[in-house]
Amino acid sequence: MNAGGSTFWLALGLSLSLAGAATWFFLRADSTASMDQGLDMSSAGVEEPAIEQEVEETLDADPGGVEADVTFSFATEVMRLEDGRIIEQDDLFKVSCRGTDGAVLWQYGMDAPVLAVVEVDANDDGPMEWLLVDSRQGVGLDPDGRPIPGFAIRPGTPITSFAMVDYEGDGRERYLFGLADGRVLNHRKLGEATPGWRHESKGTAVQAIAHLRAGRKDYICTVDEGGVVMLLKRNGQRRVRTPVQLELQSGVRPVAFEIRSEIENSAIISRNAEGVLETRTFGEGMARPATPAQAQLFETAEARWVSAD
Repeated sequence: MNAGGSTFWLALGLSLSLAGAATWFFLRADSTASMDQGLDMSSAGVEEPAIEQEVEETLDADPGGVEADVTFSFATEVMRLEDGRIIEQDDLFKVSCRGTDGAVLWQYGMDAPVLAVVEVDANDDGPMEWLLVDSRQGVGLDPDGRPIPGFAIRPGTPITSFAMVDYEGDGRERYLFGLADGRVLNHRKLGEATPGWRHESKGTAVQAIAHLRAGRKDYICTVDEGGVVMLLKRNGQRRVRTPVQLELQSGVRPVAFEIRSEIENSAIISRNAEGVLETRTFGEGMARPATPAQAQLFETAEARWVSAD
């Protein structure tokens, strides 16, 4: 019995040893295969985790290749004064005044392209102030380009035309603003409304305003998008009727004038729908081809319109 028992326990121990060895060999082989697969991932075409790619891209980024957020602005000349100073405006609507040496004398930011920049002795003290006009406002500046308190005209309706007039040439200027709703506003001095102005709107955008003097009389001439031409008194009411009727035209409409001793014989010059220059006298209103002299008048006026547009 003892001998049989010894044989049994010996066989059992040998079996357990063989089973343990086999298990150890199997586990080790599986672990080695997993490591080999991990090492061969890149060579087998298996993509690496995205987080590792992001890290590598960050490390490999070239700091010198980063584009800076730089804004470039380009200025165009608006007008050149007789003393050599230049008024210009950049594509961010900033208006600059430069001296003859190119140095910036003053700058002021507007809301849109300027329609007009004029010098005026607004407070009658000698030094000349500035009036800047764009489609949203008229702003008064002192001689050094600083805003004058209260000298601001903001109609709340787009400004479509402007003229500064001096009826008698005595320095008592008026600032006339034509609006998109057909109104014409009249201001003076440091931006105050001119007393006694009684203009009635025709409801169509005013494209042009001009002060005309024929003989002893003077007229404020307006042209609107409908082609209606009006000759007004200094108070804004109609002075005389004219049969002149231009074609319907939206947007900018350059016009020029040939003035005679009588308003009836004076003429307005404009382009028709085909772009051909025509002239019409205020007394007759019939369209005729423009003469070379009239064409030259118009081209000079048109150049001012284009530079202000």
